[in-house]
Amino acid sequence: MPVSRSGRPTAAQLLIGARLRQLRTEAGLSTRQAAAELGTSASALHRMEGHGVGLEPGRVRRLLSAYGREAEAGAVLADVERASRPGWWDAYRDVLPRSPADLIGLEEHAYVIRLYAPAVVPDLLQTPAYAEALQRVRHPEEDDRRIARRVELVVRRQAVLERADPAPPVVWALLEEAALRRRVGDAEVMRGQLAHLRLLAARPGVTIRVVPMYTVHTALLCGPVQLLRYRPASLPDRVLLHTLDGIEVEDRRDVVAQYLIALDSAASVPDSVPISAWRTDWEDARA
Repeated sequence: MPVSRSGRPTAAQLLIGARLRQLRTEAGLSTRQAAAELGTSASALHRMEGHGVGLEPGRVRRLLSAYGREAEAGAVLADVERASRPGWWDAYRDVLPRSPADLIGLEEHAYVIRLYAPAVVPDLLQTPAYAEALQRVRHPEEDDRRIARRVELVVRRQAVLERADPAPPVVWALLEEAALRRRVGDAEVMRGQLAHLRLLAARPGVTIRVVPMYTVHTALLCGPVQLLRYRPASLPDRVLLHTLDGIEVEDRRDVVAQYLIALDSAASVPDSVPISAWRTDWEDARA
């Protein structure tokens, strides 16, 4: 099974491997015992479970049989087949930020997405008009066609919030007041963006809060952060760090733990308010 062009396993591969590890544990088999059933080494099975390496359909079917899960073979093998295909975002490589190839796959498979935005509204929460205005600032040298393509990519990424099966991810976003007072585009763009945030926050499973500028907390020191959590829980959280060069994915447990502590610190700020209760002079301004 191919991996992403970065050389890393894709999110889909990691999830399949984690699912196989969970099924083995539930079957009461050790790594060595399951490897013997497969006719391979324990280290090879460990790579399959931990890194999604070697997920050939025949091997997966044999493992499911050993675990007494033949009834699930069809669904798991369909996942294996899907994981071998390029993601829809592959067609946007010309405008993807410098980042691991499976960045969007990591978003699409998350069941919890936590966002911290100190400066601007995060991509997943932007309106098309706000996204266009921001892309023109980030890429002033590009023509209208390229800008439109970048905005299209942002909008397509947001489809994860609308998915039906599995259910949409739980979203928790903390925005600094500065991110909502900073003018991106004109007043009309800002009014539309604020209205959009309130509509999103009215959905089940979506929380958007605003931290006033007079507060100080740990997350202020780390910049924009996106934390992704998966099922099964044995698959570690990922942190996406937004930089000028692109987006870096961090999965080392100690580093992720530091960012999780920072986000929890920001979440506990007593003066933060829900987006529905936050008001700004943008809403009274004329375009």
